[in-house]
Amino acid sequence: MPPTVKDVMGEVKVRLSPEVTLRNLATRLSDARTGLAIVDVEGGGVISERDVLRAIAAGTDLDTAVVGDHMTPHPVSVPAATPLSEACNLMINRSVRHLLVDDDGELVGVLNMRDVVGVLSGAADLGQVPPARGS
Repeated sequence: MPPTVKDVMGEVKVRLSPEVTLRNLATRLSDARTGLAIVDVEGGGVISERDVLRAIAAGTDLDTAVVGDHMTPHPVSVPAATPLSEACNLMINRSVRHLLVDDDGELVGVLNMRDVVGVLSGAADLGQVPPARGS
């Protein structure tokens, strides 16, 4: 049976409010060794390490800028039972490195490119991709 998103997805590691500063976000992402945070807003939101890099490049003050002003609202999500190949196509077509995973409308995990590459390359078994190094 082909792998599904549920077979590869990881847990949500960082969840925060839109009032959190970008510096606090960066610290929390680094501590959790992840590149994505879930933002608790109506309709859902996400913010990634790339969003923080764009803010830095624009000269944004990380101690005063808040997540809510830099996040992506209404992020892309897929059901946990989605075939992995379909999720990969969606990630490529939407130019995203993370997909939220839901089960009956409830957030149950995150699918990220690193986990997908680890499994599809054969470097790791399903559900066994080790954490990122260097953080």
